[in-house]
Amino acid sequence: MQMSSDSRHLKLKVIWRPKFLGLAIDQLIVINSYSCFCRPLTTYYFWPKSGVWEQLKLELDSAMWLTEKEKIRYLNLVSDIINEWQKYKDIDKIEDIKKKFSEVSFLELRE
Repeated sequence: MQMSSDSRHLKLKVIWRPKFLGLAIDQLIVINSYSCFCRPLTTYYFWPKSGVWEQLKLELDSAMWLTEKEKIRYLNLVSDIINEWQKYKDIDKIEDIKKKFSEVSFLELRE
């Protein structure tokens, strides 16, 4: 089923930890102007253990309804997040990073 661009949105989800970075992409499906729901588009991939960018690219490429522009936008965002993590992975508070990437959902894991 083909969706209109108005009813389809993507959301990058990030788990930011000192030893790893988890990334996944959800599809937000708008029901009406008051409600929507999330559907996982990809599984979580963990950096540096796996080739996150390559794995997400494979999954995005299999979503034939996504435009090349959308795929590139999210893969660039993944690259930017990975680069930030490599620079600042050891910081405890990531509030500045959350502000810099306001379109990303940062999930917190409790220890």
